[in-house]
Amino acid sequence: MRILTVDNTVFEMNNLPDQVDDLRFCVLDNSNPPEADYYFLPLVFLESFNDPALVLKIGEHRIMMPYNWRILIGEAEIGDLEALPLTKLNDRGFQAFTFNPLSSFRAAFMNIEIEDVYQDVRWYFPKLKNGQLLCIPITDGPKPICAYFVKEISRASETIDIQNIV
Repeated sequence: MRILTVDNTVFEMNNLPDQVDDLRFCVLDNSNPPEADYYFLPLVFLESFNDPALVLKIGEHRIMMPYNWRILIGEAEIGDLEALPLTKLNDRGFQAFTFNPLSSFRAAFMNIEIEDVYQDVRWYFPKLKNGQLLCIPITDGPKPICAYFVKEISRASETIDIQNIV
């Protein structure tokens, strides 16, 4: 799994060194929906687990994510974003909300589809609080394009008004 750092670069969670000085990762905090905002939190706690994975194609980019997570989807013409389970994508024409909070001028919406499934993958990801969505880079290099994923979300936080975050 990958995270967006304060330096606007990609950090691979699978290649963690024994010690990390001050690594911060980006979240979209929607725990208070009228005041949703982006934060860079210190990487203090990691969760590790084995789970099946889905290979997703977002636009022309591929990324692997745990099958039981959710992705933030929406449409350019509609102002609400929704956290949809990855298992419900099934060639239904959904578009992923993509936005780099450090360098994007505006949000983009990219077609998303499931390309492949893996049965058992080892995952490492930062510990998130309820209502926080993890900013996951889908491209390499500086200023990556990012999509937003979450493992668990409350009913009150699963819809986001795009005007509050762009």
